[in-house]
Amino acid sequence: MPWRIQRLTREGARAVEGGVVIEEPLEIRLAGQSVAVLMRTPGMEKELAVGFCLGEGLVDSMAAIALVHHCGQAHADSVPGAGPRAGDDPLDESRNRVDVMLMPGTPRRPAPADVEQLIRSGCGRAQADALVEDLEPVNGRLQIESEIIPGFLGQITRRQAAYRAAGGIHAAAIFDPAGRLVTVCEDIGRHNAVDKATGYCLLRGIPLGDKILISTGRASYDMVAKGVRLGIPIIASISSPTSLAVELAAALNCTLLGYVRGKALNIYTHGWRIAGPGIP
Repeated sequence: MPWRIQRLTREGARAVEGGVVIEEPLEIRLAGQSVAVLMRTPGMEKELAVGFCLGEGLVDSMAAIALVHHCGQAHADSVPGAGPRAGDDPLDESRNRVDVMLMPGTPRRPAPADVEQLIRSGCGRAQADALVEDLEPVNGRLQIESEIIPGFLGQITRRQAAYRAAGGIHAAAIFDPAGRLVTVCEDIGRHNAVDKATGYCLLRGIPLGDKILISTGRASYDMVAKGVRLGIPIIASISSPTSLAVELAAALNCTLLGYVRGKALNIYTHGWRIAGPGIP
């Protein structure tokens, strides 16, 4: 959203038009029960809810979901110089809630121990055992050519409209084995960006078992867990992975890449999925 700011340099201060990233809460309700309140950037609420529910293991598959209902508009219009309209309260309950309804007869899993917890924009849930339980190794035999990887970052950057406008925002993207971009999603939270990207594919029936997930945020163990639950064989970050993420990826047959920048990258686990002579 636009914001009038004072820019201070060696030449002094001057007023300029800037931008700030919108941050609002989103309650996700599963089968009528609140399972999370995420701090997120408005937009793609349905994708975020679906990606969160499946990525966190609260729902086994898209086949179990009967309906995803966003209870209001995505977000208020942002018009430079305009004041808030009636009904445009940024904390309005309707636009900040998504209901995920299950198919009749689908057993409802117990809510996580931290139900109703406010999950802040930069963090996921804290309990490692809750995130990795019941995980199965990735079965995908996908291999990609090393020379397509340097092109990922440029494709992401060109579509980061929010980052160019205000900065301070993460992106996550899904690519196919030929290096073609499927989607790029932005959010203040790196977990939310990943959930939006995977949720985009899940809602549209796009298979994830032959895709690559790349994030601008660091690759933590819970990011790997999300990808593995959805069968994604290659997970990459332009930043660093954590030690637990590397250990988890190694144990679960997931290829983990880090520092994917320009013509260089680090391969941390299961490098057999990266084919070719290497990146020049």
